[in-house]
Amino acid sequence: MSKEVLYTDLVHPTERQLEFLKTVDKFKYVLYGGAKGGGKSYILRWTLIRELVKWAAQGFKKVRVGLFCEDYPSLKDRQITKIANEFPNWLGTLQDSQIEGMSFILRPQYGGGVIALRNLDDPSKYASSEFAIAAIDELTKNERKVFDDMRSIVRWPGIENTKIIGGTNPGGIGHEWVKKLFITRQFDFEDPNPDQVAFVKSLPTDNPHNAKSYLEELQKLPEKLRKAYYDGNWDVFEGQFFTEWDKERHTISPFLIPETWKKYRAYDFGYTAPACCKWYAIDYDGNVWVYRELYFPQGHRTEVEKQADRILELSGNEQYEYSVADPAIFSPTGFIDKFGGQTIAESFIRKGVVFIPGSNRRIDGWTLMHQYLSWTEWKQPRIRYFNTCTDSIRTIPALIHDEKKPEDLDTKGEDHAGDTDRYFLMSLHESKSTPPKSDIEKKFEQMQQQNTISPSNLNEFYVGNIHYG
Repeated sequence: MSKEVLYTDLVHPTERQLEFLKTVDKFKYVLYGGAKGGGKSYILRWTLIRELVKWAAQGFKKVRVGLFCEDYPSLKDRQITKIANEFPNWLGTLQDSQIEGMSFILRPQYGGGVIALRNLDDPSKYASSEFAIAAIDELTKNERKVFDDMRSIVRWPGIENTKIIGGTNPGGIGHEWVKKLFITRQFDFEDPNPDQVAFVKSLPTDNPHNAKSYLEELQKLPEKLRKAYYDGNWDVFEGQFFTEWDKERHTISPFLIPETWKKYRAYDFGYTAPACCKWYAIDYDGNVWVYRELYFPQGHRTEVEKQADRILELSGNEQYEYSVADPAIFSPTGFIDKFGGQTIAESFIRKGVVFIPGSNRRIDGWTLMHQYLSWTEWKQPRIRYFNTCTDSIRTIPALIHDEKKPEDLDTKGEDHAGDTDRYFLMSLHESKSTPPKSDIEKKFEQMQQQNTISPSNLNEFYVGNIHYG
């Protein structure tokens, strides 16, 4: 059976799904979806059939590909039961064997290729496996490590165009890294070559098989969920911890901070994760302005002394009320042997950066942050970020609730910029900058100190110094 017959008479792909298939032909890493109802799970399994049939025509028989979900119940619900109903018997058989496990195996006349149906509860168990394609359903349900593990096992003798493909909605534990890689395309050194990465956006309105009633229900969702699931907006999603976040309201172009505003620093250490330092200014109304950030993507790989040097360099001659940090840096436990027999805080002190311990009352800290981020149509948020603080803007809105403790966030996410804000806000205690006194105020204070205020000279004072209109 030709792929043309397969995809015209059997699959009936939508125009957007056809675009995805063409993109898979050109790129190594391809993500499809970004909203509900785009037919993501459907096209993933049928793409694997397509590729196996194509390879069979090229002489590659019994090629093995993998179709993965985050856990077995999801795998069974989204793929196994669907395959049992959709894939015809003449094409192959769905079986659970000792050799291949749960798999769909094509019949010999179509190449005998294998679609291994697997879950990702422990990706390390596939370390010695080989797959010509790894298809990951709901990619954002997985940590970045899962994607990297898959990169190491996508190989097959004689086949050069091995691939990782995926489908997903916004949200989930992997929201931030998936968004960064496929949507905003902010690549780091450990990422694939950007020329190999592509995203095909699919909305529910792109799928003619969606019932009108289904589209209407999506439109009736609360605003943030509607933006995520109907509009494919990656800035809002189910499970988002800081639902208050609105990029238009919480970010601002840099401006010159008045010298009279109080300034502060805060720092979150990362041993096996990023480290973050931020600079804050408080205006006369108690509003917080995050005007600078320093983000070390892999904190433990950057010596503490080098971090301190960079903090000092950016701080220049600025004066701070205090600098607050993750309380863990003051403890020798787990760190003293790795940092020359001294705590991380001591290492900073030796370089001239002095921190005070921050509070680790997480829930209280997040409550404060919710309060500062909150806004209405008539009231601006109390914390705003210069748009140069790109890692804060990238990671804070991507944080999600802890499933077991919803008042806290899931620490498996990239929470270091958020933690830095939490330490600072907990330390602030309603501290506000005092506006500079005017000449009139200074004159009046002088009169008070000299005890020279009387009805007559007070009248003269008002006449001589206060001007109306």
